[in-house]
Amino acid sequence: MAFTHGTLENEILNAVWTMEENGIDTKDISVSEVLTEINNNGNIRAYTTVKTVMDRLVEKKLLKRQKSGKKFCYMSVESREKMAASAISKLAGQYFNNDVRSLMRALEKQCTSMTM
Repeated sequence: MAFTHGTLENEILNAVWTMEENGIDTKDISVSEVLTEINNNGNIRAYTTVKTVMDRLVEKKLLKRQKSGKKFCYMSVESREKMAASAISKLAGQYFNNDVRSLMRALEKQCTSMTM
């Protein structure tokens, strides 16, 4: 599973997760719905661009796609929390010898310096 994503990939994943968390049936999460969610957040994107990136996320096994009538519907492969936990573990392994507490201290330090 990939842990780094482009900006639009993150926007799409967050839009899908948000819709799923809000109880929207996965049969209703189409490219058009994701596009509306992204555009409502102020990031105006083209339908074809979002469709292409969503298909790439399917290839990367971050989204699943199923046919529903004439359109494809999408759902996340992993929840936001599970994906975040995996990313945190990978980050801790890469930079902190698998010591999550050291990672947390670094994050606290970063947060403190940002609020000053």
